[in-house]
Amino acid sequence: MAVWTTFWSYFWGTLTVVPFLGFPLVYLSVYMWKRNKRLAGRWAVNITNFLVIRSAVSAYELIWPEAMSAWWWVSCFFLGAVVLLGWLQVKLKGKLSLKKVGFSAWRLSFLWFGLVYIVLFTTGIIKTMGVV
Repeated sequence: MAVWTTFWSYFWGTLTVVPFLGFPLVYLSVYMWKRNKRLAGRWAVNITNFLVIRSAVSAYELIWPEAMSAWWWVSCFFLGAVVLLGWLQVKLKGKLSLKKVGFSAWRLSFLWFGLVYIVLFTTGIIKTMGVV
């Protein structure tokens, strides 16, 4: 039992440090299971998005441990993105589809938190190098 606990601990730790490694793992797993490239791609992007958000939050909390929780920033991003995309959709199309707005905010968050993760990862390395 201790072997599995250690394995899962290292596995999740690796996915926290390198969240983009989750994309090929999920893609290959879902493709082998369902034999559908499109479905595998969707699953891989969604799971990788969760991993990237979790990694960005972890990096933020390691760099600034006494700062406000990063989950507040994540919540504010999603709230702001949904409001802005909803307003934009009403202006352009004249009607609001929360499903499309939510989907767009989720996909936009993949790009945003991917960039935030890279910046925080680099900041963490620079900060650590400054201490040494």
